[in-house]
Amino acid sequence: MQVDSRKTLGKSREYHVRRREPRYFASIPVTLQRFLRFGPLVTRGVTLDISMRGMSAIVCGAPQVGETVLISLSLRDTPIEMLATVRHSSDAKSGFELYPLSSLARNGIQDWIQELRKHEEKLFPYPYAGAAKVGRF
Repeated sequence: MQVDSRKTLGKSREYHVRRREPRYFASIPVTLQRFLRFGPLVTRGVTLDISMRGMSAIVCGAPQVGETVLISLSLRDTPIEMLATVRHSSDAKSGFELYPLSSLARNGIQDWIQELRKHEEKLFPYPYAGAAKVGRF
């Protein structure tokens, strides 16, 4: 919220999300392999959210924007590796755009997202679902 010089409320800035798919909150340990001039460097981190096309994570040692990295994570005890490009990076978090996924990675992430959706619906049910059932005869 912005406040102008007269101590009155100003207009809020609009926030536009440019993602093609929704992201789901998930805390999954990841290993990030960076390919540097002097050889590969492996760091660890944890995801913040994930989708079929991208993810964000907190990583030890922020990678450079535009860098290609190999991300390894384990979903349901199945190791998955995927290539990604770093889209934004700071000391706080980094965002990654995933390259086209292998069938194993795609199926693993899709299954994981389905489980997250089920869990999310139990925690945050649609508020009018009960009213819709009551109104029917």
